Amino acid sequence: MRLLIVEDNSPLAELTADLLRSLDRQAQLFEAITLASDLQTAILCLPGHDAVLCDGMFPLSPNSHFVVEEWDVVRQEAYRRGIHFVLYSGSVRALDCARERNTPALAKPAAIEEIYALLARHWLPVHSKGYGESALMAIDRKIAGENHVTNL
Repeated sequence: MRLLIVEDNSPLAELTADLLRSLDRQAQLFEAITLASDLQTAILCLPGHDAVLCDGMFPLSPNSHFVVEEWDVVRQEAYRRGIHFVLYSGSVRALDCARERNTPALAKPAAIEEIYALLARHWLPVHSKGYGESALMAIDRKIAGENHVTNL
């Protein structure tokens, strides 16, 4: 999976990417993780990605104290392109809006395992399927660090 993280707080975006890569070492779900610090860059980067983890609030400009909740523009474009979208926000209003639209959403702060699990649940690669089990079960086991051999 190629993941796009859309977050205006660069240190938080980098930490999230590093923690996801660290957690993903065994499962190797992520092929690449790209960071975008604004909505315009996010829209431009979307075509090369399979999933988006998007903040819900962005400053109007780099030095602005005013924030906007225009994440839905990224969500709509992601859905139009068949790209999985997850909102990750501290804004109650954005979270409520996402849930009303049946959009996967996590409140900040969330454990990195929660973020990883929500992204993994929507990405079920065929190679993760074992005989007699769903891909979701295989991914859940990889997240937990379990090794599973099915009985034949």
